[in-house]
Amino acid sequence: MTDLDEALDLLHRADRTSTRPLDAVRARVVEAAATNVVPMRRRRLVPVTVAAAAVALVVSGVVVVRATDAPSQAPPVAAPPVAAPPTVSEQQVALLSAAELLDDAANNIKTADQPVAPGRYRLITEHGTYARGILFGSSVDDPQPLKGATYAVELKYQTWIPADVTQEWLNRRTQIGDAKWLGGNISPSQAPYQRQDTDSGDRRGRCGDFFPKSQPRKVCGDPSDWDSPAFYAALPRDPAALYEWLRAHTSQRGSTPTAMFATATEILRAGLMPADVRAGWYRAIARIDGVTVSPQKVTMDGRTGVGITLADRRERIELVISPDTGEFIGDRSLTGPESDYPWLPEGTVLKSTAITTEVVDSIG
Repeated sequence: MTDLDEALDLLHRADRTSTRPLDAVRARVVEAAATNVVPMRRRRLVPVTVAAAAVALVVSGVVVVRATDAPSQAPPVAAPPVAAPPTVSEQQVALLSAAELLDDAANNIKTADQPVAPGRYRLITEHGTYARGILFGSSVDDPQPLKGATYAVELKYQTWIPADVTQEWLNRRTQIGDAKWLGGNISPSQAPYQRQDTDSGDRRGRCGDFFPKSQPRKVCGDPSDWDSPAFYAALPRDPAALYEWLRAHTSQRGSTPTAMFATATEILRAGLMPADVRAGWYRAIARIDGVTVSPQKVTMDGRTGVGITLADRRERIELVISPDTGEFIGDRSLTGPESDYPWLPEGTVLKSTAITTEVVDSIG
């Protein structure tokens, strides 16, 4: 061994051959690492600039790398600029939970809705495709497999609501194009599509009573009718109380998560929920067991949002919102693995609706 080798061998031999615990070293590493941790209340992709005093952790041991270990003559390196945090719409949606996305949407809702001045109207438009068809059932005496056929029909429903909601409303329904064949275990000639009278035409009625002969009768100002402002005025604003309302309202259907989620989505589709109710409504939906985020974004009528989903064996229900504005865009329903339409593959869209709301100067 040369003198140089011996000198190097003696250098820090005590530290290299020591058997003392590494608790203190680990503590210093954790403390150093803590200075570079970005808070992650929500699991987002946050751009992090690696500072000069970086900390490296090695699985087989603990190695601390500090900028002070570099040669003193090394020129300082300027840290790259930190990019502004991206909006939710630019995030990897899969990293966020349904509760986080709905909370973001609730936080970003406008504090007030566009008012409707006297003589003006709120126009709510529902544009979508709907599954329609024919089912041939079987009896106990003749248990044949279910037969039928399914078509997709594109419709537009427009409703003009006056500033004084007790006055006359107008509902216009329009079928767009011909019905399209989705599938069936019988031929189209055996089950031709039959246009429904309620899919077209203009209907007028005070307080939105477009079908006066239907039962039960529509009552103006009914606090149980979500076409009425009185319904929203009576609702609580607290998310926990709204969740309990959904649970009680669906008790006849077992208060199942599917029933609660479907009801919550249907009421949003009416297009009349005030902004202050909608914030708590989103947070109430987040409490429903089994609600998840769709893996991909959904575009409806040119607007892109995030799908909040609840699925069972029969179907998958999906409401689509914009987390950046809190806007309710629409909803979809897709077949599950044990659909009521066994001739349709899983994931077939049974219903897809987009909702828009605006204030206009005239009716019709």
